[in-house]
Formats: sequence, structure tokens, C-alpha cells
Amino acid sequence: MSSLLLAERADYLVHDSYTVETEDHEDHTFNGVMFDVATLRTRPVDAVVVDAIYVRGGLGAMTVWSTPDGRAGKEQSQEHWSCCFQQKVASSFHDFKRLQLDPPLVLRPDRTYGLYVHSAEQGDDGVVYDNERDAICHEDDYIRVLPGLAHLSPEPFSGEGPWWGSPWRRRRAFVGKISYGARFVLWRPPMHGAFNPQFRRGCAAAFFALTMGWGGLPTDCVLYILHLARFDWFDLPETRALGAAASSDEDDEDVPEEVLAARHVARQARYTSDYSRFDNIDDSSDGDDEDYGL
Repeated sequence: MSSLLLAERADYLVHDSYTVETEDHEDHTFNGVMFDVATLRTRPVDAVVVDAIYVRGGLGAMTVWSTPDGRAGKEQSQEHWSCCFQQKVASSFHDFKRLQLDPPLVLRPDRTYGLYVHSAEQGDDGVVYDNERDAICHEDDYIRVLPGLAHLSPEPFSGEGPWWGSPWRRRRAFVGKISYGARFVLWRPPMHGAFNPQFRRGCAAAFFALTMGWGGLPTDCVLYILHLARFDWFDLPETRALGAAASSDEDDEDVPEEVLAARHVARQARYTSDYSRFDNIDDSSDGDDEDYGL
């Protein structure tokens, strides 16, 4: 019954931290850039937590804004946005300046969020941005950065620019870095399907290996051990993954999970029956055994 009390997600802020950097062609500078970030579900992530944005340019009075469900149709609707950074920042045309977000942005998987970086300084060198060159500016296992708009007004969300027409320029791209961490879903039986096949097979193999036999551990104990296993705990090492990748996806596709689990138990038998890996361990208490008549 205690297995029902397993937590749904990690209670720490992030498990892994990453910094992504978009391409930088130094195409333009002006007051700001607005773009979308889509979160992916290629891994069992509960949330992506963005803690900082890096930009360069004349900077000055900087703000960073975010909105759920993307930026489309909200360019001049400040009420739909939340400000997560507001501070005077020294200019830096060569090195990126870190804008620490407070609070950090918590992005849920399979969602799109709008980000808007703006400089309120007069002039046209506030923030560096690029022309759109691709439909996707950056993509990794967690996020996808999309092209957006440049803003040519020192007033955030303003529809009035320095010249006639709209102050928004389409087909522009964010230049800078996004610092974020991934907070993972913790394994539980109801969430088994959210993990990749390698993890599911390894999880089944570990469960059978640790619970079967006279010396098997209690089921709840094993469930708790698996509950704390990282999502890639059962991934093969790089040297073995290359040779196994082609066959694992094709050969194992139609094989029942019980059979796959049995195979993994056999492969991992050396971890439960071969104790040679402990031969070189120096037991500091061996010299005291004689004192006890052993």
C-alpha cells in the first residue's frame, strides 16, 4: 500500500541544467524581440524551468515578459503578459548579459510560451536580433525556440513606431542564450508508459531480479528504489548503444515485455551472482576480527 504514496514529481527545482545559444549573425539592433518557446515531451519532464535570458546590445532599462499559449495576437496586449525581469543593465555589444528572471518561468511540456525581451532606451541599438533563417531557431530534447517579431518602439507593447506603419517587424529571430533546468517526473506504476522502452524494460527486469527468490526484497522497497531511478538509468553505455540501437527498436518491437524482462535479467545476472567486482575492496575491519575470536 505504501507504493500508493510515491510522489508524482521531483520536489527539487531542477535535475539537470542547460544553456542553449541561438545563432548570432548580428543582423539588426532595436528595442526588442518577441518569440515563442515550445516545450517538448521527448523525455518524462514535469516542467522546464527557465531561470535566465542572455542578450547583448545597448540594453539599458530592460524588461522580460512571458505569456502562456504563445505570443500570437498579444503583441500589443500587455494585460496578457507577466513581467519577470525589470532592471537597468549596462550596455554590452560583444558579450551576453545575464537577465536573472524572478520568478523563474515554469514551462509545462507540450505547451507554447511567448517571451518578450525589451529595452526602453531611446535609439535603435537596444537589443541585437537576427533575420529569420529557419523555421526553428534551436531545438534540443526539451525546448524548441521559434522565430518571432522585432519591436521598434521604446515603449513595451506599443503600436507606435519611429516611422509610419507598424513598429513590429516579422520574420525575426532571438539572438542570445536561454538558461533552464529540467524537473523530471518520478517513476510510478501509473506513469510507466511515460518512460522510454529501454527504461520500461530495465524497470521490469530490476523488479523481477530484486523481488524473486527467498532473498527477494519487499515489493514496496523495490518500487521505492525504482521511484528514485533517473529516466536514463537503464540506458546502455555509449559504446554499446551504437551497436544495439539498430536491433533494439526493430527486433524488440513485437516481443512481449515479460520476455524482454527475462532477457534483461539474464544479461544482468552477473550483478547478482558475480561478486568478483568486490575482490579489490579493502575491508578496514578485517584486522580486528581476531579480537573477537573470529
